[in-house]
This record gives sequence, structure tokens and C-alpha cells, in this order.
Amino acid sequence: RRFRADNLNAPSTGGHRYEFLGVTRNWRMTEEQAHQWLAEGRIVHQSITPGSRVRVPSYKRYADESMGRPALDNWTDIGALNSQAKESTGYPTQKPVALLERIIKASSNKDELVLDPFCGCATTCVAAERLQRHWIGIDVSPRAANLVRVRLEAEIGIFGDVIHRTDIPKRSEKLPNYRTHKHTLYGKQEGLCNGCRTQFPFRNMTVDHIVPKSQGGTDHEDNLQLLCGACNSTKGQSTQAELISRLKAQGVLH
Repeated sequence: RRFRADNLNAPSTGGHRYEFLGVTRNWRMTEEQAHQWLAEGRIVHQSITPGSRVRVPSYKRYADESMGRPALDNWTDIGALNSQAKESTGYPTQKPVALLERIIKASSNKDELVLDPFCGCATTCVAAERLQRHWIGIDVSPRAANLVRVRLEAEIGIFGDVIHRTDIPKRSEKLPNYRTHKHTLYGKQEGLCNGCRTQFPFRNMTVDHIVPKSQGGTDHEDNLQLLCGACNSTKGQSTQAELISRLKAQGVLH
């Protein structure tokens, strides 16, 4: 059982003075109470500081006997990831594994199912696997499935056990205005312009047809992408291949 050692010293004034386990001082409990706690195994005789030969009795206060207090939602003990972190994948919205492990521990038990519908770089999947949970990850980015495999192999040593499904039901209803796909495209492209490959805020992106409608392109999502203002202007009514060629000629891409 986990416990903390509580100080048994009395305040500077008051208390009960006697010798207990070879130590004479003012104690906050009576001598009778001290020996009762000793018989109950509630006294720990330990050094005041590591390496010290002076040993003083302390009271064992077990963690499971305390109601504790509700956990706060301001977790400052888990630092944000930076590009030099060992677990960094370069994914723009990556969270530390320690953060997801804490959330999973607080909200599920072993062998239960964890679902992350925006699994991105697989941090939730890795954390769930470590904690012996079943898990399902969903993401619009094709890169996500590969990241799941790579991270599970590198961090946990699991090879080939990931089931990747791409048989998404096809929607047959009337297509909405193509601009309504902007949020989905932003997630799929991970915030990167599909021309210059630079990350931009959502509001700075424009929905563009990969194959222009003037050349037979449709409003289906697989023919849509997000471009920054500069790349959208450079592309105009040309194709995506022509845009990439122009960006390379301008030195934007290499």
C-alpha cells in the first residue's frame, strides 16, 4: 500500500514529551497512542534525510484512506512537444503520449474500447495499446494509417496487427456546394497548402478544384483541395500539375 510519512512532532509549545523508539522530543500524541500505532503497524522508523543516520518515527498515512481532491483540468506537469522531442513525428497537432495516457486511464479500464475519430498521428492509438485497451482510430488523412503502423512498430514493437479499412460507404445524395468541404479538407491536408506546402490558418485557405471545372473537373471531394491565396492566384484555371511546375520555376518548391 502506498503511504506518506507524516511528521509526529508537536508544535513548538505543547505536546507530550517522552522517549519513543530511541528519540526524545515533544510528540503530538500521547505515549499510549504512540505504542498503539506502533502495534498496528502505523509507524515507520526512517531517516530524516537520505543518507542520514538519524532515524525518527513517522505516521503512515495510506493513500487509499484519503478521499483526496478532484483532479484539476489545468495539467501543467505534462510539457508540450517540440521538434526535438523523441516522440515527435512532425505532425502539426501532435499531443504528448503522456497526456493521452492520463486521459485514457481516467476514462476507461483494461480491455475496454477507445475511439479517436480524429486520430491524426496515432498518439491515442499508441497510448491505448500501451494501456491494454482495444482501440479504433479514424482520420481523413491517408497518412494516418501509415503513422499508426510506424509508431506502433517503433514504440511498442507490434508488427502487422493493424487492420486498415478504406471501404467507406459512398454517399449518393445530391452534392452540396463544394465550399462546404473546407473543414474536411483542412483536416485531410493537416493545415498545409497543397501547393507551396506551407501551413496556414483555416481562414487563409481557399477551396480549389484540382482539375478545373472548365476542363471537366467535378465538385466531388476527391477533386477538391485547399490552396493559400498566393497559390490559388498562381494556379488560376490551370491544372494542379501546372501549378506545381510554376512553383518550382519560381523557386517556391524544389
